[in-house]
Amino acid sequence: MKPISITFRLFAALLVAGVVGFPVQSRAAEAALVVPKGDRLLGCAVTEAENKDYPAAMAQARSAGVQVVSLKLDWDAVEAKPNVYASPWPKIANAYYPRQHIQISLRVATLDTDRNRIPADLRTKPLNDPEVIARFNRLLDWVFAELPDVTLAELSIGNEVDGVLGDDPVKWREYTDFFIATRKHALEKRPALKVGVSVMFGGHLKHPKLAAALNAQADEIMVSYYPLTPDFQVRAPQVVPDDLNVLCRLYPNRPVSFVEACYPSGGGCGSSEALQAQFVQELFTAWDQHPGQIRLVTFVWLHDLPSSAVATFGKYYGVGSPAFRDYLGTLGLCTYPHAGTEKPAFTALQQQARARGWSPASPAVILK
Repeated sequence: MKPISITFRLFAALLVAGVVGFPVQSRAAEAALVVPKGDRLLGCAVTEAENKDYPAAMAQARSAGVQVVSLKLDWDAVEAKPNVYASPWPKIANAYYPRQHIQISLRVATLDTDRNRIPADLRTKPLNDPEVIARFNRLLDWVFAELPDVTLAELSIGNEVDGVLGDDPVKWREYTDFFIATRKHALEKRPALKVGVSVMFGGHLKHPKLAAALNAQADEIMVSYYPLTPDFQVRAPQVVPDDLNVLCRLYPNRPVSFVEACYPSGGGCGSSEALQAQFVQELFTAWDQHPGQIRLVTFVWLHDLPSSAVATFGKYYGVGSPAFRDYLGTLGLCTYPHAGTEKPAFTALQQQARARGWSPASPAVILK
């Protein structure tokens, strides 16, 4: 899934942003039944409500103890001309998030679900071509230079790459070579960084050997997780524990990051606000079964999408079914109109997080 970038209105936010404090509520009885957060990280793809008040959206996310936000950059959008880079988002993020004590989960999309985001002049070359590798490394140099003060929770080289690689073992091998070389370069610039590749949950299961080979050199296993059927109907929230068990068994003793995890609330995809809240509860409970392995879960999104954004994404992915539109439009933990209203799923997020020790506005823990 292609997350929405932070908005340009952060320029205004830079003038007024500050650390927001919230009272911590005691949940001693509930905490006795859960596993303390420890070094685990809680993330959220923070999107705005209709009022376009990003500082308010960030304060809302921080009220649940969120420590990490996501930022996605599409390679061909940043490098529209060879070796010329242009995007306002990294510099905005560098000015804003360190002051909030917030880390960034950074994804640089080379392949993006079902789209190739490599610059057009390189797309006819093999994925492991030396020029492709060298150009991406120069892009990384620029991105890192724009983010000198940001703490990166992780870097994903590509987004849901299995959607483009498909069943082709040659393409998987080429991308594996590309990843090994670009990860090496990233670590030369930021030695402590966790570098991996985002693969859809279904891709890990459908292509276990190919995904395992790609992930052999990764610092963590990255997965996007939306429990849906192929026709965009929700699976029951009760499947979450088994799904997490399956993934963790595929990668024993390897750290795992859920770079995207969420569940729609729309009736058009067979869901409801109650089922969405249950998903949040099930995910935290299942996470407690793997506290030393699953290091980060990032919920997508904070707010629902407006109909215009849903239409844009429908065109981007080439899917126009009502169920798909309802799925995209109702992933938020809060509604979109006006200032947004918290759904039961957001209340569940707050409750589950606080029960485990994520306090409002808690500073992020840097994992070594």
